[in-house]
This record gives sequence, C-alpha cells and structure tokens, in this order.
Amino acid sequence: MDLVKQTAFVEHVRQRGGASAQVAVTLEQFFDGNDCEWSIAPNRPEDMPLETVRRVLLELREHPEVHDVRVELDVLEFQDFPDDEWPFASGVAVITTLQPEEVDAMTVEADTECSGGPAAQADWLVDGPAVPEGHHYVGVWWD
Repeated sequence: MDLVKQTAFVEHVRQRGGASAQVAVTLEQFFDGNDCEWSIAPNRPEDMPLETVRRVLLELREHPEVHDVRVELDVLEFQDFPDDEWPFASGVAVITTLQPEEVDAMTVEADTECSGGPAAQADWLVDGPAVPEGHHYVGVWWD
C-alpha cells in the first residue's frame, strides 16, 4: 500500500463529500497505490487477484461503445484509514451504448453480478460521469 497515495485519495474523497455520500472516481484514482485486495469485489474467488479486476475494468473502458467507467465508492467507513485499508467500492458506473447483458459478458472474468440499468444518469453519485447523448448508465456490482 502506498500510504502517501492512500492519504491523498482519502482526503480527496472526504473533500468531495465521501463521509456521507457515494463519490465516483476514475479507475486510475482508485487503483493507483491500492493493493488492498478487498477494496472492490471482496467476495470474488480467492485465486482472482485485484489486478484481474483492474485489468477487466480498464479493458471495458477501452471498448469503442463505452464512454467511461468510474468506481462507485461506498460512504467512507473510517475517520482514519488503517495502513492496509483502501476505501471500499461495491460497484462501478459504466457509461455506454451497450445493454447490461453485454456489459456482463465483458466483465464475467471479474466475477461480477448481473448489471443494473440502463438508466439515463447516475445522479446520486458525487462526481458521477457525464452521460453523452445516446449513452446510458449501467451499474456493475459484486456480491
């Protein structure tokens, strides 16, 4: 765990209202310096490392029909985060023209649950991704 990056990340999320609201962050913000295996998809198979989740999400974002992928952080659970903990995320926001089942097929390697949506926007998220015309929100979650 990169403690300097962890501290900066937590402070950023806190400044954006993360103590009482869900904040959306980029994949780079979430994964840079983060080696906390249970920070996202905590119930995935034990032989699936955090790196697999990161790679699948980065590949998803590169798909031509995907405009953006943002991590949906849960409300911050600690005032002071332990050295081995990173803020937890139970899902990601995918802004796309794809249908939920198509997104599911692209994230199956990361052991996701059935996606939610499509929805016109993700207005409950602080710093939620913009939804361009012709696109919609699909929520990807883990059990």
